[in-house]
Amino acid sequence: MGLFNLVGSLQNIESAEAAGDRYQARPSLAVNGLGTLAAGAFGSCFPTTIYIGHPGWKGLGARAGYSVLNGVFVTIVCLSGTLAHIAWAVPIDAGMAIVLWIGIVITAQAFEATPRSHAPAVVMGVLPGVAAWGAIMAKNGLRAAGVGGPDGPPFSPALVERFAASDTWIHGAFALEQGFIFSSMILAATTVAVIERRFTTAALWCSAAAAMCIAGLMHSYGFTAGDTVLQLVPAWPWAVGYSVMALVFLGAKWLTVPDDSGGGH
Repeated sequence: MGLFNLVGSLQNIESAEAAGDRYQARPSLAVNGLGTLAAGAFGSCFPTTIYIGHPGWKGLGARAGYSVLNGVFVTIVCLSGTLAHIAWAVPIDAGMAIVLWIGIVITAQAFEATPRSHAPAVVMGVLPGVAAWGAIMAKNGLRAAGVGGPDGPPFSPALVERFAASDTWIHGAFALEQGFIFSSMILAATTVAVIERRFTTAALWCSAAAAMCIAGLMHSYGFTAGDTVLQLVPAWPWAVGYSVMALVFLGAKWLTVPDDSGGGH
């Protein structure tokens, strides 16, 4: 969880820089870590992370004072016990609308802040997140039907076979859900390297992906009674696939020919 938060924080710092505000990574991460330790000292089991959606909040006019007021407000709510009343008065849908807007803004920024030729890489980076969302929706549908509940059948590999019978390859979605923050980054970086004809760099990214699969940080999942969860065991089929991709990219200089302009392959 700490590793996921570290990567997410670095991505949010990068997003802020793309929006015109540069923050030093070291002090930002240090304060973030101190916040996590302080929260843990008071019994919190949730690590903190640098806040997402900097371009969206900036576009709405939020500045440093917004963060200060946010912290003051949350502190008052926690110490006064008024959270239940706020949850009653403000529908969850209202809060989700803000989150949705921020998601739209940062997705648009991903296209706006990158060269036009790299647009396919942005799409590749989005796909693992879409797959993870699809897996979550599929599992929520199963739970609504009683699967994984106290009176229903548990989640098991048999679900993969049932989905396959309807041409729904849920195994891939379950695998992409685990570690998708890593696979999104790696697939996008690999695609950029391919677009720029830097095949050795693409091979290195694929090798990194294979290593993460072997470590169980990507695509490795197992079943519990009511969910699919990350399990830190090697995801060998995926590791082999990424390794083969790395070999293909390493051999690209001998397997491709220059185009008519003489610049690419």
